[in-house]
Amino acid sequence: MAISQIAFHVIFTALFAVANFVFVQAILYRLKLVFNARKAHGTEDFREHPNWAFRINSFVMNVILQKKNFKEPLRGIMHAFIFYGFIAYLLHTGSQMIAGVIGYGMDDPYKFSLVSFLVGDTAGFYYEAFVQVMSILVLVGLGFFAWRRWIQKAKGLDVHSPASAIVIGMIALLMVSTLLGEGAKSVGAAYDDPSHEPSILAAGIGGAWRMIGVEYSTADIWVQIMWWVHILSVFAFMLYVPTSKHAHLIFAPFNYFLQSDTPKGALSKLNLEDETAIWGVNRTEDFPWPNLLDGLSCIECGRCQVQCPANRTGKVLNPKAIIADLKHALMDKMPEVVKIRETEGEGAADKVAALETGVINTYEGLSEEALWGCTTCYACVEACPVGNNQVDAIIEMRRHLVLAESKFPNELMNAFVNMENNSNPWGVGAHTRADWANGLDVKTLAEDSNVDVLYWVGCAGAFDDRNKRIAQSFVQILKKANVNFGILGTEEGCSGDSARRGGNEYLYQTLAQSNVDTMNRYNVKKVVTACPHCYNTIKNEYPQFGGNFEVTHHSEFINQLVKDGKIDVKTAEDANSGKYTYHDSCYIGRYNDNYENPRDLVKKVSGGKLAEASDHHSKGLCCGAGGAQMWMEEQNNDRVNFKRTKQLLDTGATTIATACPFCITMITDGVKNEGKVEDVKVKDIAEIVAENL
Repeated sequence: MAISQIAFHVIFTALFAVANFVFVQAILYRLKLVFNARKAHGTEDFREHPNWAFRINSFVMNVILQKKNFKEPLRGIMHAFIFYGFIAYLLHTGSQMIAGVIGYGMDDPYKFSLVSFLVGDTAGFYYEAFVQVMSILVLVGLGFFAWRRWIQKAKGLDVHSPASAIVIGMIALLMVSTLLGEGAKSVGAAYDDPSHEPSILAAGIGGAWRMIGVEYSTADIWVQIMWWVHILSVFAFMLYVPTSKHAHLIFAPFNYFLQSDTPKGALSKLNLEDETAIWGVNRTEDFPWPNLLDGLSCIECGRCQVQCPANRTGKVLNPKAIIADLKHALMDKMPEVVKIRETEGEGAADKVAALETGVINTYEGLSEEALWGCTTCYACVEACPVGNNQVDAIIEMRRHLVLAESKFPNELMNAFVNMENNSNPWGVGAHTRADWANGLDVKTLAEDSNVDVLYWVGCAGAFDDRNKRIAQSFVQILKKANVNFGILGTEEGCSGDSARRGGNEYLYQTLAQSNVDTMNRYNVKKVVTACPHCYNTIKNEYPQFGGNFEVTHHSEFINQLVKDGKIDVKTAEDANSGKYTYHDSCYIGRYNDNYENPRDLVKKVSGGKLAEASDHHSKGLCCGAGGAQMWMEEQNNDRVNFKRTKQLLDTGATTIATACPFCITMITDGVKNEGKVEDVKVKDIAEIVAENL
């Protein structure tokens, strides 16, 4: 027995050392590649701005409590079975590790329980019973995901993925070996100590063992076999996972803990005055490290692909491919960069620059066509269960195409020139910006800056005929509520949202700084706007330029006026004869979590009734105009706004409510395409409220 225990100890210790060494080295190697990339912008870099409270909360909510996974309830439950099964196994497998490392001299290392050793046999019994139940639940979860991938063949999943089969097989083997081992223990226990009751599961499995002829004399051998099957599976898992797409088990927790604490709607600010600054990204080593960590965290589950409006309408863009190809670039190109930096010291820069580390058009998922198909709707980020941000990576590459290579769609050039010359994408004379307010007795801040609220009209409200009516309706509401407000008039400029999302950071910063200087000159404190793009930009991005204002979207502002009793809204006359639905704007919804204010207003007018489209709230389908798409032609004939309009019409609604100038333009166009202009009205919530004061 002593010889067998020595052999057991030597074999296990050698395997334990190799598996753990390879496992840790693989993780550290990949993290070294990641952190050899460029540091993150500003406050996003963990090393300079740790913000422990935010990051601990992010880790607890999204890793421990699985918040993002539960956005898909059934899949969330099944994933929770597997995740919490792993947590439950920590002490069980830890007991095996301890027994293996210090097993020499133990009476029976195969039956060692750390819980029993520390707390007592009763606690050990209940813990192992719990582990057995969790093993069954893990197998249920594995079965569900296997069914989705290979039977249902759900969109976004690779049905020919050997990596998924390997990992599912490994995890299943871990669970089955434990269950069979506990069943074999129960066979031996029945003879050793009849008073020792195994768990119900173990007893049932033990009964199955006895049915196939396993008795006391052979039960212990099967315990040892299952023990080794389990532990070898653990070691194989440790060797395989860091090098596979299932490395998300390791890197997703890093991703959530190191997540940026900047607002969701804020893109990074480039330091354009720094002569060494990188204006956009193409080379792998120039990506901010969070973009490359995203690649390691990606499980390639396809949730982002399923939700992406561009991909849903047949465009080349696939957000899953964006992140997966960044991982490929990291593993393909960064090792040589790191090697040169470690060996060449100060002379490394020139040698690194000579390497072919570009990614745009090098990888299929990172083609120019794919990058220009993005609406920046944030659906991919919202859907991602491991905290990846595809939009940030896309904007980084767009910046490179625009600022470094001057390569972008021709139509976008017109918008850029118009914003530069007339401070609006339409190119209408800037001197006419306040003409929409003629006859409404609206004061400008130049006339009287003593106002409580600045109404930021936005380019659409000032220059687009359809959206001028929305601005006029909102003024009617403000006056009815006796709000002391003013506008900037001709001093207001384009907020710059389309310039920034279109990759023209230089133009954006020019526009943004000019607006911030103007508002600060008038000591503006509170801003309200009907444009979600202006709202998001002024609220979340203007602080980068010294513009710190309290910014409210008109949906929230009007709803508060109703709650405060400053305006009284009646039920519309057509509330009984027609249906109302609401289209979520991406930039007040997913970016700024404002879903209920506009719905409250629609319900106020519709008598409390609201027909929801098939995709709504955080899963609302984009209108197709964001990310500067408003100024570009779509890449194919299957238009995003047509698809979204059909969803809204399928509700049977006779009135479609919107809360965004881009959305009202796109949805109105969709209704025309469907030939429903006479039957269906498309109105902004300000118009709906103003009509029913």
